[in-house]
Amino acid sequence: MRRNIWTRLASMAMAVIATFAFVCPALAVGADGNKVLLTRELALEIAQNFADSLDDSGSIEASDATQLYDESGQAIGCIIDYVSAEDGSPHGYIVLDNTDETLVEEYSLDAGAISPYAMAKKMAAAQGIARAPDATSSGQQGDSLMAVKTSPYSYAAVVPGSSSGVSQTGVVMRVPSMSSAKDPSTWSDIFIDGARNGKYQILSENYCGEQPFTYSEDEVTSQTGRYACAVTAMTEVAASYLGIDFYDQSFSTTYNMLWSLSGTTVYKTDKDSSGREIAYGLTENKNIGPALKLFMEMLNHPISYRNGWNPSFSDFTSTTDSQNASIVSVGINFRNSDGTISREGHSMAVFGYLTITDNANGGVTQILVVADGWNCPLRYLNYSYSKYTDRYGTHFARTQ
Repeated sequence: MRRNIWTRLASMAMAVIATFAFVCPALAVGADGNKVLLTRELALEIAQNFADSLDDSGSIEASDATQLYDESGQAIGCIIDYVSAEDGSPHGYIVLDNTDETLVEEYSLDAGAISPYAMAKKMAAAQGIARAPDATSSGQQGDSLMAVKTSPYSYAAVVPGSSSGVSQTGVVMRVPSMSSAKDPSTWSDIFIDGARNGKYQILSENYCGEQPFTYSEDEVTSQTGRYACAVTAMTEVAASYLGIDFYDQSFSTTYNMLWSLSGTTVYKTDKDSSGREIAYGLTENKNIGPALKLFMEMLNHPISYRNGWNPSFSDFTSTTDSQNASIVSVGINFRNSDGTISREGHSMAVFGYLTITDNANGGVTQILVVADGWNCPLRYLNYSYSKYTDRYGTHFARTQ
C-alpha cells in the first residue's frame, strides 16, 4: 500500500481564487429577497466551481449531490461527490452546511478520497443493514439510505423509517425517528444566502513535510486489538517526523508504547464490524504532549511541545509554518446508543492549513488539514465551525 497521501500540494499551492457561482437563471428567490434556493443543480455547480478553482488540472468532476439532514430531520445542506474525469474513480467531496455562515464545512480534492457519508454507506452495505447502492449513487438515482449529520465531523447512513444508522467507522447507532422519516429520493427546500457573489481567494496555505503517514481505525485495530484516537494521532505525528511507516515495521509495539506513556485507559470493549473484540481507550489531553516528547527522546529525535485549551487558528498556522505538526482535540455533543446526549472528544493530527476569504463580504473560512484517525485520506475541516463544544491544542517543535 502506498502510504504517501500528500498528492494535491502542487496544484493547491497554485490556487488563488475560487469562483463559486451562486446565482443562475433557475434560482428561486426567498421571501426576504436575499436568499436563493439550493437546488441539486446549483449544488453541483457550486461544487464544480470549487474544484476548478482549487485544482487547475480540470481532472475533477462534481458527480452526485446527496441531501444532508440533521438529527431532527431538518435538511441542512448536501454532500457532493467528486470523480476523476479520466476514469470515474473517486476524487474527493465537499460538504455544504447551511447551519454555518461559511457554508463550506469540509472538503477533499485528493485522489481516491470519498466522503464520510459514502464510507458510511459502504459500512452499512457490508453489515447488511440495508441495501446500499454503489459509492457514486445519490438520492437522484434512488438511494435507499439517508445522509444524517451526527456531529461536526461525523455522518451516518440511516435507514428511512427506522432509528437504525451506521457511522463512517461501521458503528451501528440509533437516531431519532424524525431524522429517518424523510424519503431520500426527494429534495427538501434549503435557502442559502444569495448576497454572496461566490468569489473566494486563498489568503494563505502551508503544509508540514512532504510525507505525512495516516492510519485508519481498521488498520489500528487489526494490528493491536485496541483503539484510541489520541494514540493514533501521536503515532501519525511520530511516523511523519521520523519518516517511518510503522505499519510496515513495528506498529503494534509503537502504538502500545504510546498508549502506556500517555496513561490511556480502557473505557469500553466492543466488537468491530468484523466481530473482533476491541478495547477502546480514553486519553487525557494534557498527557499527549509529554507522552510523544518522551517517545521521541527514546528514539534520539527530541521535540518540545506546548498545549492548552481554546487554541487560536494562528497557533496551528505558526506550528505548520515552522514545519511541525500539531494535534487538535475537539469536543462534540454525541448521541449515545440509548438516545441520550453526552460530550465526546476526538483528537486528530494536523498537517496543514488554508484560509479562504469571501471577496463579497470578507468572511474567512479557516481550514485545518487533518488525519481524522478513522480513515486514511486527509480531511480539510472548517476549524471555525460553530458546533464544537470545546477545543484543545498540542503543538510540537523539533529541538535539533
